Amino acid sequence: MADLIQLRGDFVLPMFSENQLIGFIVLGRKLSGDAYFVEDVELLTTITNQAAIAVRNAQLYQQVVLVNEYVENILRTMDSGVVTIDQNGSVVLSNSTAERLTGFPRQVLQTMKVDELPRALAGQLRATLADGEPRLQEEATLPGSGHRRTPLVCSSSALRDNRGGIIGALIVFSDLSNVKALEGEKRRAERLASLGALASGIAHEIKNPLVAIKTFAELLPERFSDSDFRDDFSGVVIKEIDRIDGLVGRLRDLAAPSREGIGPVDIREPILETLSLLRAQFEQSGTKVHRYLPDAPQFVSVVSDQLKQLFLNLFLNAIEAMGQGGDLTVRVRIAERTTGDWITAEVSDTGPGVQDAIKPKIFDPFFTTKSRGSGLGLAICHSITDAHRGSIRAENNIKGQGTTIVVVGYPVIDTMISVAIRPTVTRSSCCSPNSTRAASACARSKIAALGPRLAMRLSWSNFS
Repeated sequence: MADLIQLRGDFVLPMFSENQLIGFIVLGRKLSGDAYFVEDVELLTTITNQAAIAVRNAQLYQQVVLVNEYVENILRTMDSGVVTIDQNGSVVLSNSTAERLTGFPRQVLQTMKVDELPRALAGQLRATLADGEPRLQEEATLPGSGHRRTPLVCSSSALRDNRGGIIGALIVFSDLSNVKALEGEKRRAERLASLGALASGIAHEIKNPLVAIKTFAELLPERFSDSDFRDDFSGVVIKEIDRIDGLVGRLRDLAAPSREGIGPVDIREPILETLSLLRAQFEQSGTKVHRYLPDAPQFVSVVSDQLKQLFLNLFLNAIEAMGQGGDLTVRVRIAERTTGDWITAEVSDTGPGVQDAIKPKIFDPFFTTKSRGSGLGLAICHSITDAHRGSIRAENNIKGQGTTIVVVGYPVIDTMISVAIRPTVTRSSCCSPNSTRAASACARSKIAALGPRLAMRLSWSNFS
């Protein structure tokens, strides 16, 4: 107000925009010396209103310019690529990182349609624009020059107006090359560490029988005429050589389980055959076996002998864990998932379980807490599940007794199995309507084309 007084104006007109005072227009005396009449006031009021609109528009424009500069600075300094499209699929906005990663100049990018973008970006943008659902941390690859491909992690979300309607989509993507390189270095370091532990374990396991063989070999020239010594020598050498041979065989199983002979196998068969094989051990140890198996065949695509080896290792571990007495429970279930039915096989015992401190090591070759054993049992189980595209992990049971080992994969679709194994619809040259065994074999030949992945949940409380 003091400033207005200093101006010594004869007439002051306030400027309002949206009922807010944004300024004044101060007028001095007319050059003619006349007073301001009503007509003058009306004209000046109209001019003032138009001036207020112009000033407000200038302020808004300045704000837009500042916001655009702010957004541009953010986009320019981002390490991630950014691309936005409108509801028609036209690219509206991009940044310099998007230009670098895609190989398209920014001016070209912002004239493209979504279908002209690299497939890794276009697919996710189209999907988000269509359903409005965000897609977070999805990995993809961008083709580059030659055979180079850039790994990306992409997140997209819908752009909406103030009523919630979809007006476009945005995708933010980052180069994972450095992350993948670090992961590769970590894997290599872990492999080297595993190889070191493996070499140490092999050396230890082979050295013991070699020491015995060497000792007898050194004494043989002096005591060759001693028949008792020769008999002892022969027995010990053969035993120790068999020990080395067995170790080599287990290492071969650990290194690369063969996929030869893979086909549909009723999950019950290897379980029942392995339990039958170990009947004497169960009786000797006083182990009670409880079986809960499905009435109908449940097929998984596996190498049958390897699945038997898997269960053999688990059952033997359970027997050793419980010592004398105890309960061994085998249960097979079908778990319904959105991706299909999953076969779940649980092998539980009443042993002491696995300590949390050593749980991460139990799948390592030659790791064992027993006074006897090579420490290859669980390592071979891990290798077999890997060969069948499964995964395996250990979890302690809630009650504190025993450990759950979870092996995950994909089973045969249950509806296709039920049709394939029905004997009454099996009418081909490979089987007779009156032969259940032939019908089952014919059904397996049909199921073989499904190519499911091993899906089992195995739980037990011990390890080699």
